[in-house]
Amino acid sequence: MIKKINIQVIARAALIAALYFVLTSFLPAISYGPIQVRISEALTLLPALMPISATLGLFIGCFLANLYGMVISITGIYDVIFGSLATLIAAIITTKIKKRAFLPLPTIIVNAIVVSSYIWYYFINSLKIEWLKNLNPILRYLFTVLSIGTGEAIATYILGLPLFIAIEKQLRGKKLI
Repeated sequence: MIKKINIQVIARAALIAALYFVLTSFLPAISYGPIQVRISEALTLLPALMPISATLGLFIGCFLANLYGMVISITGIYDVIFGSLATLIAAIITTKIKKRAFLPLPTIIVNAIVVSSYIWYYFINSLKIEWLKNLNPILRYLFTVLSIGTGEAIATYILGLPLFIAIEKQLRGKKLI
C-alpha cells in the first residue's frame, strides 16, 4: 500500500510540475518580469487538496520554469532560488488554509514581497518606462509589489479558484496526499 501511495504522489507531483513548467515557459512574455500574470500560478491552490503532491510539483515546476527563464536570459539565479522558495513557502502555507476564499492569499502575498525584492532590479535597465526608471529604489520596489501582487491575484482568483472548485467537485470531498 505504501508503494502505491508513493507512486501516486510522485505521479501527481510530476504532472503538476510539468503543467507549471509548460504554462510558464511557453508564455514568457507574461510569465517573467516586473509586470506578469503567470497562468501557471492558477495551480498554486492545489496544495489545499493534495498537500504533498502539489507542494512538491509546484516547487519543482517553478524551479524548472525559473531555470528556463535564466537560460533564455530573462531572469537570473535569484529567481531560480528565491522565486522557487517563495512558491514552496506559499504552497506550505496554503496547505493550512481551510476557507476557500483565502486560498490565493499566501501565493499573492509571498510572491509580491519576495519576487519583488529582486525582480525590479533585473528589469530596470530594459524597461521602456522612463518614469519608473527614475523612481527611487523603494518606490520601484513598491510598484513591483503592486504589479506582481495584482498579477498573482488575477492568476489565483480568476483562474485558480474556479479550477480549484472544479477539481474539488471531481474529488467529491476526498483529500489526496
